[in-house]
Amino acid sequence: MGVTISQHARIEILASPSTVRSVFLDFQRYSQWQDVFQIEPITPEQDPTELKKGDRVKVNMRGFVFRPYIEENSDACLTWAIAIPPLFYGTHFFFFAPSEENPGCTTFIQREDFQGLVTVPFWPWRNGGKPSEPWEAFNASLKAEAEKVATATEEGGLT
Repeated sequence: MGVTISQHARIEILASPSTVRSVFLDFQRYSQWQDVFQIEPITPEQDPTELKKGDRVKVNMRGFVFRPYIEENSDACLTWAIAIPPLFYGTHFFFFAPSEENPGCTTFIQREDFQGLVTVPFWPWRNGGKPSEPWEAFNASLKAEAEKVATATEEGGLT
């Protein structure tokens, strides 16, 4: 398929991976804490925690709407993919990894891999492999919300 172009953004979150994943998968509450992504299962009544390989989601990233297929939904990762063969293949990963810097906390990583005939000529983020501003904004908002939830849980504010 040729060249693979990747970019990633990572952030340390002072909350457990399960808390971060729970906040991340609560798609219905996204508008309460961030304005980058709106995500919803194509089947409206489907619980995001039960998305499985082959299911589809509708993603709106600041006006850019697409409908990728879920590749993985595990405790460690949510992955979706979209393709327009042979022009474009894209896979987006959201990792909920145990932090090596802050035991008991999370290293949250977004990564995207692109391949296909138009990947290099039309690579929209030609900024030295740095993550896009929307990813950084989403990560910062996820950090704030997950840490707020973790603090409330520790204080007995949530069950």
